[in-house]
Amino acid sequence: MTHPLPPGAGPRILLAPVTVSPTKPLTPTHLKYLLSLDVIVRVSAVLADVTVAYQHGAYAGSQQVAGFWDHLDRHHPGTAYAGLDEVGIGELYVAYHRTPRLPFAAIEPTVRRAEAGWLHPASARLLDIWRGHYELLGMFDPDLGRHGPELMAEADLLDLLVRRNLCIDGRPVGAPVYLDATAAGHPLRVVLGADGQPNYLLYLLRELVPLLADHDLVVLAHDEQLRADYQTVSHVLTALGARVVRFEVPRVPIDGVTTSTRFGGWQGYTLDAIADRFVDDHGVDAFRLGLRLYLIAGLGRTARENYSAHQLSRWIRRARRLLDVHAGADDHDAAGERVPAELWGALVARRGYADPYRVATTLMSRQPTVPVGALLDVVTGPARSRATVGGAR
Repeated sequence: MTHPLPPGAGPRILLAPVTVSPTKPLTPTHLKYLLSLDVIVRVSAVLADVTVAYQHGAYAGSQQVAGFWDHLDRHHPGTAYAGLDEVGIGELYVAYHRTPRLPFAAIEPTVRRAEAGWLHPASARLLDIWRGHYELLGMFDPDLGRHGPELMAEADLLDLLVRRNLCIDGRPVGAPVYLDATAAGHPLRVVLGADGQPNYLLYLLRELVPLLADHDLVVLAHDEQLRADYQTVSHVLTALGARVVRFEVPRVPIDGVTTSTRFGGWQGYTLDAIADRFVDDHGVDAFRLGLRLYLIAGLGRTARENYSAHQLSRWIRRARRLLDVHAGADDHDAAGERVPAELWGALVARRGYADPYRVATTLMSRQPTVPVGALLDVVTGPARSRATVGGAR
């Protein structure tokens, strides 16, 4: 048997997911991503010290977020956002993306306010709604995204990247700043426009680079549409001395479409709509576990099938049976001690962190040698103390 190690005795993992910006409702794609992260944290924390670098404020100055906030203040002044639900705010987000993009000079005041820590009332309202969602889902941290360390100064980061030949600085001639991963076969990627506008990758690096020295493994988590960007980031962090792996999550098709939330088409598929259909009939515990099993194992690593309420219903009923069979094990803190070392090794494999797909499929194992009940306690019980959120220990 293997036992959870005391803090400081295991590997130090930095889980660095791209954040779900508080500008839209949570859809099946977001839920597959967030619940996969939840499983990674819970299971990895049995044998490692896990730090989660996930803060909404880190990216608030990007066009995607600050541009939306500026749009709201220009076109919807005086709106009482506290009275809106996430569908109403999401529809405003869709409308924003149908309008012409303003030059950086026009939205720069909003960008600077966001960089200083200001949060627009619309996003503040969404974060309050999401806290309720995370509590419903039994997430490891209901306040996910609200914490984080101060970012590295932009000038210091760019100076470091230039010295390490990891970026091309065109500012002296009025040109953009590019991340340079051409040595690894990746194209140049703008991180700071000629007009001074930063994109999310610059904020990402400002968040992560100061944390590298304190961790043995960096897990970059993102959706498949961001693959090229994260390959570039992986090259940069590796060149700075980090051991880096990537965890990629596909988008979940709705009616055969895997488009971004900004284009709409998600009405009727938000978490509220999904929960309203199942929680009263099946209970919260079965809904939580069934949603995890369906989105992670049922849709699999590629998510080629459409989201299906019928299939989710089947997985929730399966989850109910699992919970009934393994009810009564109330020592959540000792759950990790009841799982053989060989199984932990299989769940982690060569990645260095728990693979959520392997975890979810193992939970459905019928082999008598697999301690499903103990693993179920790790996945559904209280979050372990070895997981730290916010990028600061």
